[in-house]
Amino acid sequence: MESCRDIGTKIKENSKQLVCKLKPIKNLETDFSIYKTKVSHWMDILFQYLGEGLSENVQTAEEKIKKWADAFGQRSSEMEIPLDYALHFIFESRVIVSELLEKEFETHELNADRAIFAANRLNLLIDTAARSIVTHYTTFMHNTKKALQHTNRNLDISILELNNIRTALFEGTIFSVTDKNDRIIQVNDHFCELTQYTREELIGQDHGKIFYSGVHTESFVHHIQQEIKAGRVWNGEICNKAKDGTLYWVDTTIVPFLDREGVAYQHISIQYDVTEKKKTEEILLKSEKVSLIGDLAAGIAHEIRNPLTSIAGLVQLINESDQEKNTFFKDIILTEINRINFIVSELMVLAKPHAVYFSWFNIVESIQNVIDLMQPEANLRNVIISFEKSNMPLVYGEKNQLTQVIINMIKNAMEALPDGGEISLRATSRDGHVVISVKDNGVGMTEEQQKRIGEPFYTTKFNGTGLGLMICFKIIQNHGGAILVDSKLNEGTSFQITLPVHAASTADPLPK
Repeated sequence: MESCRDIGTKIKENSKQLVCKLKPIKNLETDFSIYKTKVSHWMDILFQYLGEGLSENVQTAEEKIKKWADAFGQRSSEMEIPLDYALHFIFESRVIVSELLEKEFETHELNADRAIFAANRLNLLIDTAARSIVTHYTTFMHNTKKALQHTNRNLDISILELNNIRTALFEGTIFSVTDKNDRIIQVNDHFCELTQYTREELIGQDHGKIFYSGVHTESFVHHIQQEIKAGRVWNGEICNKAKDGTLYWVDTTIVPFLDREGVAYQHISIQYDVTEKKKTEEILLKSEKVSLIGDLAAGIAHEIRNPLTSIAGLVQLINESDQEKNTFFKDIILTEINRINFIVSELMVLAKPHAVYFSWFNIVESIQNVIDLMQPEANLRNVIISFEKSNMPLVYGEKNQLTQVIINMIKNAMEALPDGGEISLRATSRDGHVVISVKDNGVGMTEEQQKRIGEPFYTTKFNGTGLGLMICFKIIQNHGGAILVDSKLNEGTSFQITLPVHAASTADPLPK
């Protein structure tokens, strides 16, 4: 058997040269070098194990070949080498070692019995490798099939879920799909009912033009367009115009769909009709203004009565005085008249209806005017109002509504001071925002009361409605701002209003 060991040693020592003798796969001559490069290392190891099977222990070699076949099969499937290609290399190894045995037999290095023995052993080892490869591929294909079946089931479930979502959107919302040019490509029945257009009239129309109401500013519309182009979801309230010219409000969520480059190619709009809700808010806003005017009436009447008394007395003195004193009295009268005119003007600003109009204005000046307006009531209540201000940027917002917020805040602070006290106002700018604080040293609130601040109809006052602060929160929210409350029982309360300097709101303010 010595010659068989010699043949085994020769196969091991010349394994790399034997790899080079691997013949191309039929009809794959051009791409064969690619596959051969992928498997050369593996075939080198196989030839060494075949050599071990002749020169050393055959059982050990057989175990090594089984492990090799498992690893080679896994690697082949990962490298996307088909099973018939992998088996080609295995069977080519049989041809190469058979040619080697034939050559050794012809040179009398190996007699017939030993050549047949060596051939049988090598065939046994090669068949082991082939069977292991086939088993691995069969297992791999079975697992792949199961995975695909599982994936298909998941896809079936996903498609079912998507259909359910589609049904929910179409049945439960006002729904539309728009392309990147803002052209309508799909709407549901609820959308047609609300807009009073048929589906045929809507498809292909410019969404922004056909429903244009004129209520929103250009900057508001531009902000929405920029958010969609940037691939961000936008949510807010929009006023549109129906086919018959009536206006309606919708709470809208716009979701852009992005392509592989991250560019929005269409977007869906999910809407809910909030027209009645907006009308209710308008009624609440007006009723709150009436309530504010009533609360201020006593102080304003007192403030107007004092200058009127002075004017009446001075008019009588004018006829009995010399020219120099007349001029002095006239100056005083004009001052008192201007004071009355200011009070009445500020009251009219609060009382009369206004169109919603965003503009740049000086918030510090508005706060000072509110303080002047409410000073008479503060005097009656023995309340001292102080205002710390600095150089401030202009604010872009609805001046009348923000003025109403300041009045409400100061009024609430006064009512929290039943025995008199101090109210401190402060206006500063920070990180592109205006920060206004209204602080009192009154009765304060418990933690539970603080949590419910801003809820409709929740109030801590005996004759309160709970609507004032709710409207304040809504106005500030519609300006893209926020209100923070900090209070301690029997120590006082602080309201901090934060407003963006630039227009960044998601909805225009409440209508008046």
